[in-house]
Amino acid sequence: MREIELASWQNVQERLDAIKKSLEEIYDVKLTFSSMNVPIDKLYPTEDFLENDKIALVLKKIITEGYDVPIVSVEKEEDYFVLDGHHRAYLYKKLMRQTIQSFVLKFPRNMSYREISKRTLDSLPIVEVADIDDMISRAWQKILSILKHYEAIYNVPFYMRAEQVRLGDLVPTQFQVRRAQVDAIKKLLVPIVCVRYIGRYYILDGHARAVRAEQLHQNLMQAMILFPENPIDYGIVKTAKETGLKSVEDIKIAE
Repeated sequence: MREIELASWQNVQERLDAIKKSLEEIYDVKLTFSSMNVPIDKLYPTEDFLENDKIALVLKKIITEGYDVPIVSVEKEEDYFVLDGHHRAYLYKKLMRQTIQSFVLKFPRNMSYREISKRTLDSLPIVEVADIDDMISRAWQKILSILKHYEAIYNVPFYMRAEQVRLGDLVPTQFQVRRAQVDAIKKLLVPIVCVRYIGRYYILDGHARAVRAEQLHQNLMQAMILFPENPIDYGIVKTAKETGLKSVEDIKIAE
């Protein structure tokens, strides 16, 4: 897995200064900037895609460490365009935050940033730019792969929230897991992925982790819950009902 340098509170000022200097040279103008909370629904990307390994690392840091470093954007009329921090901006939107802290660059009144089409952050694809050989990082990336998969299936944006869920409220969607897979889990380091439907949580990914949590006699486990923008009748819920899967205890362990 390649080395990824993330923005930090130690280097965000350097990033801001470098972007500001570059734009001033391109436009031959002096820019000002301010720190503010920008409405995410007024924020638009200037890049075409997100990197698969970087998005996994950023999601992990947000959920496990509270990673929350300001992005850099430029103001254009009443909108804001991301110049640094696309992965953070995308994930904060998917985590249903209303605003994001940003250093906002501003042009003089008689000038503005270049004309650019307004695309939503949701529209950014996640592109495989590098192999992810670390199992934990792959599991975090899979959360986003599932989210994108469900967006494609139902043609509607999906969002997510980290929650502690009761094992008794989980419904499996596969019959069995391999014993070796369960035994290899020493600590539960990555949330399972679920959709919620009528008070129950249907597992999309993480059946082995759910079985391991039951073996450890845990009552709660962390999950990333996916939410569609509009209500959906999930096919996977119908399948689980038809096959009689009702609880984690219904998952069989195969040798």
